[in-house]
Amino acid sequence: MTMLEGITVLDLSRLIAGPYAAMVLAQYGARVIKVETLSGEEGRSFGPPFCGDTAALFLQTNRAKESLALDLRKPRGREVLEKLVARADVLIHSFRPDFAERTRLRFEDLVPLNPRLIHYTVTAYGSDSPYRLKPAVDSVVQGMAGGFYGAGEECDPPIRNSLPVVDVASGMCGAMGVMAALLEREKSGHGQKLELALIDTMLNFLGSKIAEATLDGRVTREINPAIVAPSRHFQAADGRWFTVSVINDAAFARLCKVIGRPEWARDRRYCDNAGRVAHRPLLLPALAEVFATRPAQDWLQALEAADIPAGPVNTVQDMLADPALYDRLAFQTEVPGLPMPELPVRLARGQRSVAQLGRAPGLGEHSARVLAGAGYAPDEIRALAAEGVTRLGGPPRLDTSPETQPETPLR
Repeated sequence: MTMLEGITVLDLSRLIAGPYAAMVLAQYGARVIKVETLSGEEGRSFGPPFCGDTAALFLQTNRAKESLALDLRKPRGREVLEKLVARADVLIHSFRPDFAERTRLRFEDLVPLNPRLIHYTVTAYGSDSPYRLKPAVDSVVQGMAGGFYGAGEECDPPIRNSLPVVDVASGMCGAMGVMAALLEREKSGHGQKLELALIDTMLNFLGSKIAEATLDGRVTREINPAIVAPSRHFQAADGRWFTVSVINDAAFARLCKVIGRPEWARDRRYCDNAGRVAHRPLLLPALAEVFATRPAQDWLQALEAADIPAGPVNTVQDMLADPALYDRLAFQTEVPGLPMPELPVRLARGQRSVAQLGRAPGLGEHSARVLAGAGYAPDEIRALAAEGVTRLGGPPRLDTSPETQPETPLR
């Protein structure tokens, strides 16, 4: 039995942060109904890469969901939504506050239909913020919070992290919040309103940097101030890069033995972490000169033997070629050519694996089933489709062969 068996989630969210949270709930056993426009959520076309006619990213963030295509602007579309809300446990959306107000999707609009509803919204800056109506996505939030100055070295320009770290972390936190609210409902008997602001997720990543700026008075344009040293990547004699991180004085003494510089462990500039951080402009070039004398694999073997955290700086293709890492990924039967990551936390029971989940749905693939469950007869469902209130679709066309991929446009 899965942990959230019997829980129904209405997922009106788009892109990554909201859909990822709903996908996590599905993996824990909830029934997730993805409510989309008749043209489909725009995330379906985010690519390349594509698997057939669907973006690979969409397939990874919408596993195990049912798709209901619904025009909420039409009175009968609103009628359908309200029937579903009355039966649901959780509703998720990521609309801006002004749109939620106009379309009556706020907690206070929906809770009269279902006092036990858990109402979860994802916003960029918070519904009570002066920035509540600013449009934003992951990279904009990273930049605004100071995150582009969280990588690189002094004098480098701002560095954008193209990974959707804010969206994915927000999805994880959102799922945790919804499950906490469901647990609280068991005690109080009442639903409640939850909100996650993407900016708050990024501020949590920046906790140590906020402390540096306020307590140490460090200039905010100073990129990635170190808190331990050495902790960075170096290039070896064979041109390959590897990363090494020393977190205490004992480890630094072991590093000095590995590189043949035991006297550095007694050097007043380097004998403690504060000194190593202060003297990074001297220490790092000296280390780079030493590490350039041998191949990367030689250094990695020696560092591992000395119990010092180190590893290769892989490309994604390198990572996939490592059997120990590749085996952490999973495959769905219906999408055999697309490796997918499991959730970071794996329960001994109460959770389904990626391989056990259904694939992401085609647009409107489950419209008829969902409407029938809400009490609509077959002729009524056909009428709703004819009126443009819903769309009755089928499964997506999935093909993971390289020759089916569209050409990547020149940038």
